Formats: sequence, C-alpha cells, structure tokens
Amino acid sequence: MNPYRNKGITVLALAVSLMACGGTKGSKDVKTTGADTLRKDTAKVKTLAPQKEALTINHTCDDVARYIAGLPQKTGSSLDAELSKHKAWISYSEPFNKSWKNYDSTRLSVMRAWSKTDLAEMNKTETNIFYPFAGADILNAYTFFPHATQFVMVGLEPVGSLPDLQGKHYKDSLNTYFHSINNALTSILNFSFFRTKSMRLDFAKQNELNGTIHILLLFLTRTGNTIADITPVSIHSDGSIARYESFAAMKKDSLKAKGVEIKFVDADSVMKRVYYFSNNIANDGMKANPGFTAFVKKMGHYNTYLKSASCLMHEPFFSSIRNLILDGSNYVLEDDSGIPLKFFTEKGGWDFIYYGTYTGAYNIFHHNYQKDLFDAYKAGKNVKELPFGIGYKFQKGQSNLMLAKKIKS
Repeated sequence: MNPYRNKGITVLALAVSLMACGGTKGSKDVKTTGADTLRKDTAKVKTLAPQKEALTINHTCDDVARYIAGLPQKTGSSLDAELSKHKAWISYSEPFNKSWKNYDSTRLSVMRAWSKTDLAEMNKTETNIFYPFAGADILNAYTFFPHATQFVMVGLEPVGSLPDLQGKHYKDSLNTYFHSINNALTSILNFSFFRTKSMRLDFAKQNELNGTIHILLLFLTRTGNTIADITPVSIHSDGSIARYESFAAMKKDSLKAKGVEIKFVDADSVMKRVYYFSNNIANDGMKANPGFTAFVKKMGHYNTYLKSASCLMHEPFFSSIRNLILDGSNYVLEDDSGIPLKFFTEKGGWDFIYYGTYTGAYNIFHHNYQKDLFDAYKAGKNVKELPFGIGYKFQKGQSNLMLAKKIKS
C-alpha cells in the first residue's frame, strides 16, 4: 500500500474513548505501568520483550470486536441485546459470514498451508514481526506468522477510536458504518492489499469508521482470537511506550507516533499483542521522531514482512527504514515492492528463496524494474511455486515473494 502520497486524512470526532476497554474517566492521561523510571516528562512503561502474561480478558473489548466483525455475542455480553437485532447489523453480518467462510476456505487455507511448510523455519526464529507500510493489514501477517506473539505495524492511516455502541446517535448511524466497513474490506479481500486512496476516503466520511482500529479488531476476531484489551499508546523519545486512559487523551498529547496496543488471546490460550502506529517513516519522519527507531531496536532482532509497499524503499529518501530492516531482521519476506534485491546483495550475508514469478514491476511502478531480480528468477536457482496470488499482481501465477534469510556469522 502507499500511505505516503496521500496525507490528508481527517480524524473524526463521532467515536468515543475506550470506556471500559481503556480505563475510567477522571484518571490521569498516561498510565504508569512497569518499573522503568524515565525522565520527568515521561511515564513508567513496560518493556517490549515478549513474555508470558496472565490471561486477563476485558470482555467489553471482545464484545465490541465481535460486533464489528459481524459475529454473535457471547453469553453475558456487556452490549445491549438490541444491537444484534438491528437491521443494519443483520444485513451486514449474514452475507459477511458467508463470504468470509468462502474466503477462508479458498484463500487463507492455502496461505496457512504454505506458511506451515515454506515459512516453518522463519516462524521458529522470532516472536516479533515488523510490518512497515501495513495499514490495517493484520490479516496477511497473522496468516503467515500465526506463532508470533508481537506484531509491530506502521502506516500513515489514523488509528481512530472505538465506537460508542451504547449511544443512540451511533445506533442511528449503523447503516453507514457497516457500509463503510464493507467498502474498506473490498480491496484487501479481493486484491490482498488496501488501496490508500480508498482507505483515505473511507476514513474521511462522517461516521465512526475513523481509523485502522476497526479493521484490526475485525481481522483479529475473524481469525479465531479473543480480544483481551485495547490501549491507546504513543512512543517516548527513548523508545518506551506511553499508555493513555482514552483515545482523546492520546490525541491531545504532543508525542508523535500515535497508536494502539491490542492484546489478544489465540486458540491455544497464548496472550499476544499488536501495535499499530500512525507515523511517517520516510527519512524526514524518522529523523523527527527518533523514538520510533528506538522502539523497533528495543525488540532486538525481528522478522520483517513487506507487501504492496509502493516501491518506496527503492528511493533514497526511505533509506532509514530500509537500513533499519536490513540491520535488525533475521528474515525478510517481501514482494518486489519492498526492498530491492540489490540492497541485500550489497550488504552481503543473505540467502534467498524466490517464489512465484517476476516479469517486472506493477505498471504504475514500471520504473522500479529490477533486472537482478528478473535474472535470479530466470536462472531458476532456489525458485519455487507460489500457490496463491498476493500483492499488486494479485492473481495466482503473476505474483512473487522473496524470502531472505540472514546468514549467521
């Protein structure tokens, strides 16, 4: 996707704060959790290292996520029972259930099977997945890396906030809300990537679909997870996390890289988390916000996933994020719109497996043709079949993925 050529996204005010999912009114804006003491202008924070956590679930968060995902409420739901009887929700959920079942059986099942075999080693090496230029696409990342315990995603799309499902005004706008969700899902489910222009228009409409959080919750829930907690966050200059009691409090803070932390529990009762940050990761944005780089480096090593990245890291003004990935990643899984092959080979110390086919860049990125990548595919060494379509050339038989493995010294 390309979040860097369309920056005019309006963050709307019709959605409310986290309520039960993010704290209580009257509390301080920034939580002080953990034991690390920072400078006077920062909060105490938890470390980012993946660790076993108690399976404490905020059921209100899960109730809201299931409603957004078009799934029936569990026994004892905190939501008004009338919400699941609303014509707008029924009209949205019934066809979506059918289309999701078909999508899962015809596409996601193939991707999961491929991941089990071809990404088996990659999935064993790290619990951290770094996904720049991601937008709200946790779906593909989670499908490829189901054993990861932490996903760090970044794009320019706004985070948004949770809907006030108990408010009358919101109930009156459900038709528009679910119509907007369907529009937002069209690209990712049909073409495997979000179209930035479409997402910008969807988030700019006067309704509660005001950011990525809605789609993140939908995908996490639809892939069999239980939402455990939702917290608005941003990043201090030293890379530590600031946590807020509400999205409104986060929005007022001067810290950059506004985001959300979503904790979820998978089918094996393992607590995991997703971070999504709305942040400019061009060189100028990285320089203006050193906290984001520090945050990523705090993970130590990680595996990186890149898809539909608009060939931005082909350009010199995206060299900072490119080098952050090359220096810190054990594996990189990407299509040809990610980091050009030449930057891997120039640094040295990488092995490659090529999947699918490469006949040239997608038409609007034709000037980003990679002759060395074409030659690698033509040579046929370490070239394997790709049993599904993905990326800009999303049709099966036209797509490519490259798996780069850093060679241990």
